[in-house]
Amino acid sequence: IRKYVAIVSLKQRQRYKDDFNAEYEEYQNLHSQIDKIKENFRQFHEQWKSLTAGSEAYQVKKDKTVKTVLQHNIVL
Repeated sequence: IRKYVAIVSLKQRQRYKDDFNAEYEEYQNLHSQIDKIKENFRQFHEQWKSLTAGSEAYQVKKDKTVKTVLQHNIVL
């Protein structure tokens, strides 16, 4: 992350604007990925609440959750 000083010229302003625009699409893509991951975990949480600890359904959900976490760690 770069720190910027006060803008003192139009050329400097344009450089800052170009830097921002160059990185903004990547930021939006990362933000979108994070939103999708958060939604997946929100859904997992809702499903967990209805399961009994130790049951077969609980174990299946646990295994699926671990698999999903590992997949997202590879993506990130």
